[in-house]
Amino acid sequence: MRKLSFSLALLMTVIFCTAAFSVSAAYTPPFDITAEAAYLVNLNTGDVIYEKNADKKMYPASLTKLMTCILAFELVDDLDNTTVTAKAYIYDEFYGKNVSTGDIRRGEIMTMRQLIYAMLMQSANEAASIVADYLGDGSIAYFTEMMTERAKELGCTGTNFTNPHGLFDENNYTTAKDMYLIAKHAIGIPGFLEIASTTHYQVGSTNIHDSLAWNTTNKMMVKGTQYYYAPVKGLKTGTLDESGKCFVSTASLNGFDYLCVVLGAPLMDDENGREIGNNAFTDTKQLYQWAFDTFSIKTLMEKGSDITEIPLRLAKNTDHMKLESSERFTSLVPDEIEPSSVVLEYDLPEHITAPVKKGDEVGKVRLILAGEQIGEVPLVATSSAERSQVLYVLDQAENIVLSFWFKFGVIFLVAFVLFYIVLMVIRNRNLRRSRSTRPRR
Repeated sequence: MRKLSFSLALLMTVIFCTAAFSVSAAYTPPFDITAEAAYLVNLNTGDVIYEKNADKKMYPASLTKLMTCILAFELVDDLDNTTVTAKAYIYDEFYGKNVSTGDIRRGEIMTMRQLIYAMLMQSANEAASIVADYLGDGSIAYFTEMMTERAKELGCTGTNFTNPHGLFDENNYTTAKDMYLIAKHAIGIPGFLEIASTTHYQVGSTNIHDSLAWNTTNKMMVKGTQYYYAPVKGLKTGTLDESGKCFVSTASLNGFDYLCVVLGAPLMDDENGREIGNNAFTDTKQLYQWAFDTFSIKTLMEKGSDITEIPLRLAKNTDHMKLESSERFTSLVPDEIEPSSVVLEYDLPEHITAPVKKGDEVGKVRLILAGEQIGEVPLVATSSAERSQVLYVLDQAENIVLSFWFKFGVIFLVAFVLFYIVLMVIRNRNLRRSRSTRPRR
């Protein structure tokens, strides 16, 4: 049984801000999304731009193949020289059925890379089962367990796989947020996005075919189609009656990169069952256009900006310390937002005590936009402050006077003195009585 040796995904994003800002809670697009669930994230910042039913249980259809492809990349060292023979039972499972295939025949020999092309481009169901059978040591059921476990490792909490291709099974489900995590990991794997962005792939001759070629199902990448949108690259389409139209993609424009998940868009078919439109593509294009036209990364606080001041104790010649921001803060915000729109909330002690060195962190400032925290920046002292020895001695004396043990000592001493006085009074009274009752000679 093969050991799982998962490769680490490459980091594809550069984080520009100190905390993620979920603008979806504050901003909504000026149009309706037909899909049942959606998730749009800026990959440069990690900001969630839009979400709809992000945690709702959904049927992913052929988006399932993304996880199958991830495991193929991670478990196979040489995709080009690893060959797999299509078993008869897999071919028979899909033969004559109205499901998408890559026309891979029983006994046909394909490389693992070719099978990945078949899954991501042609959405070939038999290719997914061939990969699952091979990597699952002859057990597709075991492979689907591997798929679910890998999803959990990626942070997915609402995903379960029961097959490698996505044909309907009520126990094969995911969420828009989970599918984002899966897709984000996928595009970090070297070579994954290149395959997912290919529109035409010439397989050539095999031991069965004289010539074999595949075309992408992603019409947003195909010039001349009504859905073509140049910024889009990859990743995967999916369609089932039970799932509706599903689509996961990335898009890049003017230095901004996004990943969009759309699940459960309504089917658009004529009376003969032929597709006359694709709401998943329409929703995706609208979301991307809105994001590119609306949001930009802005500097909301410069490093070294004077922010506030705080009372300073025991220092020479001053009783306040000015505080400044220790770092630059930027965030993805709507274009009309200006730094003056940000509300500052402070997390500071009541005072600080000398000595203080310039650059010492004193507290933090939270940046609030539209009622939500978009980040926080440490606040540091703008200068150094020496301690006054006179003030320090007086402060120590005051602390001693106000301490519990000093108060306890004073009370104990007063009580002892009072007890001694009372004792002396009683003793003297007894002496006087003794003298007055002594007989005279």
